[in-house]
Amino acid sequence: MHKKLNYNLFILCFLFAQSVHTQTDFGSWLIYKNKFKINSNTSIDLQYQHRSFDLDLAKDQALFTAGFSSALATNVNLSAGYRKIAAINEDGAYQKLAFSTQLNKVRLTNTVFVEERWINKDLQFRYRFGLTATLPITEKIALSLSEEVFLQNLGPGFNQNRFTAQLSKKLSQALKLNTGIMHWQFPTMKKWVFLVSLAHNISL
Repeated sequence: MHKKLNYNLFILCFLFAQSVHTQTDFGSWLIYKNKFKINSNTSIDLQYQHRSFDLDLAKDQALFTAGFSSALATNVNLSAGYRKIAAINEDGAYQKLAFSTQLNKVRLTNTVFVEERWINKDLQFRYRFGLTATLPITEKIALSLSEEVFLQNLGPGFNQNRFTAQLSKKLSQALKLNTGIMHWQFPTMKKWVFLVSLAHNISL
């Protein structure tokens, strides 16, 4: 039963990805997340993203982030750290606050994200506001829908919007695989992105 469900969900994501590829620009993000748990409340967070666009290797981007996370309460988490995208000469700091609540079987997570970005040595501020709804399908599989709005202190104010639908599968106590699709909208452009991420939790 579970194998059949996994197969059908994978085929659905694949067919959806193929259909949107014929309609607009399409790319893919491969993501690896590493969480080193110092204790039950604190962790070191590392993330690598490889972003590809339109099958053009010259446009590929590598995003690297490193930071700390701390649980302030059972439903409140604070993160801060450093991020870099060498391809567009961007680096900077980030701070993130996440609030979670349970609504029947659905877990709702609100995030407030502040980024201080140096792009070609020019300082910019970006503010991200997100909401994620996560619904468990089986003991190891969950569906999540998220919406995130990006605002900035320069230009028109609106920077981008990301709507994401993902399926996650718990492979083991330490590993979780996510696959999904993201609609990525800018003021003058829209893209679809196929997402694959592997999250690895390690206790120190």
